[in-house]
Amino acid sequence: MARPQIIVNVSAALARRGAPTATGRAFVVYPTLSTAPAGPAIPVVVRSEAEALAAAVPAQYATWIGDILKQGAPDVVVVRAITAQLSTGIITQAELEAALATFSSDFGPGQVLAPGVATVAARAALLGHANTTGRTVLLDVLENETAASVVSILTALAASPGSKTAGLLPGWPKLPILGGGTRNVPGSVIAAGLAARGDAAVGHANHAPAGDQGRGAGFVTDATGVSIGYTDAELDSIHDAGGSVFRTIRGQVQLYGWKAVSSDVRFDQLNVGRMTMQLGTGIRAGAEAFLFRPIDGRGLLFAELEGFLRGYLSPLYTANALFGATADDAFDVDVAGANTPATITAGEVRANVAVRLTPHAEKVTISVVTESPEGA
Repeated sequence: MARPQIIVNVSAALARRGAPTATGRAFVVYPTLSTAPAGPAIPVVVRSEAEALAAAVPAQYATWIGDILKQGAPDVVVVRAITAQLSTGIITQAELEAALATFSSDFGPGQVLAPGVATVAARAALLGHANTTGRTVLLDVLENETAASVVSILTALAASPGSKTAGLLPGWPKLPILGGGTRNVPGSVIAAGLAARGDAAVGHANHAPAGDQGRGAGFVTDATGVSIGYTDAELDSIHDAGGSVFRTIRGQVQLYGWKAVSSDVRFDQLNVGRMTMQLGTGIRAGAEAFLFRPIDGRGLLFAELEGFLRGYLSPLYTANALFGATADDAFDVDVAGANTPATITAGEVRANVAVRLTPHAEKVTISVVTESPEGA
């Protein structure tokens, strides 16, 4: 027998396998005429406007892809949607759905958008994609969409499947044109970049890429204004309906809200839906290491799986993505109790995970009391 001693074995964390789990990627689909199709028929990954142009993406959309990247996205997956209509502004829901279906799960999670396509059909197709894939979708309205119209659109979308991971972005930011002038950029384009920028800054998707936050979280790089301004009453109505508006505040163009269009109060903030996207893809990728492994009778596989899950969630708690005074308050994992002789015989391994997601502050109220000097 060896001498009395304490031995600590430290091993590397389990490698994450499977689909990519980074959440900053943007997915862009755009319409093109069947008589003159331009751009990739199958998705391609681009990392610059020049690469998009080299892939034959039309100049307008290549420029918007460049904007997404400039605001913070690491890369963009782009594909064309073929429409039989004679106007590039007209695309059917089925045509858009066919293009969106090419964004397979192998591309991982991220933000999906059809920049500038502000139609009922486009929103329906994107929400359907969100519902089936769990990805976040960013929806556009017209450049000068009135507040009443924005609220009407949001009301119609609130109960739609997929709305929990969907955001609507009124107010197109203005960016400068080389040589003078400005151009209006769809809100979805800028928001996709800001979301990715925030993911890189905080290390997870449970954040609002809005306002200042001491790091310009929602500041739009190089923006000079917005396409439309709303009154305070109109801003209240849009916020209450589930919209996230681009505004100019003290001279700084910024996204000033991060709402999901869903009427489900549990998913009121879009960061909640985006974090569920991250959890789903991240845990699924890590769990690949356990598929086809022997289900031993001593519970070692169950213990290892629980260790992986706790190890995955613990850094998220440390980074404030999960809410609680302690880690035990923020999340719980049960593997052994979730498995029975019947599930083991069936070749199944099950786990139950509970998490509390951290909300972001939407209102700060400060009460200031002034007093006169004594004797004054």
